[in-house]
Amino acid sequence: MKPSLSIRSYTRTMCMHAHDYYQLVLPLNGHIDITLDHFSGSVGVGEGICIAPGFIHGFTADELAKFIVADLQSVPGNIAGGILFAEGSLPAKGAPIFRISTPMQAFLAYVEVQLTHHITYDENDAMLGLFSALLAQQQRGVATDKRIAPVLSCIHQDVAYPHTITSLANIACVGATQFKKRFIAATGVGLREYLINVRMEKARALLSNTDMPIIAVAASVGYDDVSAFTRRFKQHLGMPPSHFKRR
Repeated sequence: MKPSLSIRSYTRTMCMHAHDYYQLVLPLNGHIDITLDHFSGSVGVGEGICIAPGFIHGFTADELAKFIVADLQSVPGNIAGGILFAEGSLPAKGAPIFRISTPMQAFLAYVEVQLTHHITYDENDAMLGLFSALLAQQQRGVATDKRIAPVLSCIHQDVAYPHTITSLANIACVGATQFKKRFIAATGVGLREYLINVRMEKARALLSNTDMPIIAVAASVGYDDVSAFTRRFKQHLGMPPSHFKRR
């Protein structure tokens, strides 16, 4: 098995299976319901799950949800530490779920754009190398607040939409004040900063890996004013959009 990264979707029909390599599933939007012998639960944006070799498992998800799937021969110890390789179940505190950091989430946006276009073997190997390095930094066993998980999915499903605290608090079924506290606890930043991070990283990926003009990239991440987009982009990344434009 050659290690690989791919974009996949699943259906609502569960098919149990197993394989002889590690498989990691990281939601880009939506969530996935997973059943294993030792674990059953839901994994959404901001989380990932690691399936160990030989474990029988099944997935169900909305057909519109998208996921980055990594098939790997090995995983870092911080990820493998929650997985048993002998008969039995996980320890009480163990879980195959890990938390996605902000750098990893930004990298997944880059991978999504890359994988929707033709990439070379060298580019694929480079992506796998960076993915493995970032994977070693992830925190295992810390689940995203289940009220915030659908909020993150909503944001990543349509980064251009003018999301507000009120609209997202309604999705989380909490008041605005409680939403702000829960969102910061789940992501480490406030909503405004999170939206900027997501939009600018998505824009950088589009600029670097597609032929979309800057005006189209700006619109795709929610900016009708190209000048405003350019100022925000330069403030966030230290360089203007033209610096990242593919030539």
